[in-house]
Amino acid sequence: MKIQLIITHPGSAHFDEVAAISLILARHTDMVFRIERREPAQAELDNSNAWVVDIGDRHEPEKRNFDHHQDKNCPASFVLVAGYLGLLETMSVMPWWHFKDSVDRIGPGKSSIKYHAGDDLVNRNPVETWLMDSFASEPESSLPLLKAFGAHIIEDACMLKNQIDFWKNSSRLVIAGVPAMIGQTRESAGLEEFRRIEENPPDIVISLDRRDMGWRLFRFEGTPVDFSLISDHPEIAFAHKSGFMAKTKERLAIDDLIALVSKAVTGY
Repeated sequence: MKIQLIITHPGSAHFDEVAAISLILARHTDMVFRIERREPAQAELDNSNAWVVDIGDRHEPEKRNFDHHQDKNCPASFVLVAGYLGLLETMSVMPWWHFKDSVDRIGPGKSSIKYHAGDDLVNRNPVETWLMDSFASEPESSLPLLKAFGAHIIEDACMLKNQIDFWKNSSRLVIAGVPAMIGQTRESAGLEEFRRIEENPPDIVISLDRRDMGWRLFRFEGTPVDFSLISDHPEIAFAHKSGFMAKTKERLAIDDLIALVSKAVTGY
């Protein structure tokens, strides 16, 4: 089995290089890696058999050099590594992806303002802190954990990317003047991410009830729809008092479903 060297910077560990190394480990299950936290030698920067991550002042994928500190416009190292591994399109759908890239480049305070995240407390995660500290103090023994972490976030991203693609291809319609979407699925994952990147996102989403045989009716916040208004209709099994969601007893025909949902539209 091949053994390869990964070099990253000494001192405190950060999400940037830990995420980058996790992706490398998860995508190369047939290799054994040795990791050293130090400055790279010139020969190592020129040697494509050594991975140099978040240090070295070079972004040279052909030589496996993945640093970004030499250029303020260069993405964080985990983004560079994802691109090299062919994972960028998939991984970049993750809701934390661009925020974490920004945190590494301009800091948590400015990033919280940029992404309307409120206080930079959003970046202070005790599990992440523990993982960074573990890697900093015992990098070699942390590699199995990082490999598992890399596999986990890749799997999550693939699932989310598939869900977003599903919603992109779902049926679109307008119900009483409100843009809506129908998806033949019991899974709601990916809706928030899809709506965030969609130019004309739906305000109402109709999908299959996860538990029973009816439809699930859902509206996003700020939408002129109140599903509690149809709670007394015989077709309704449940309607949340706050009006954001309702469920039908059975799988109504689409025309009947549209007529029912239109009764919950309150107007703009």
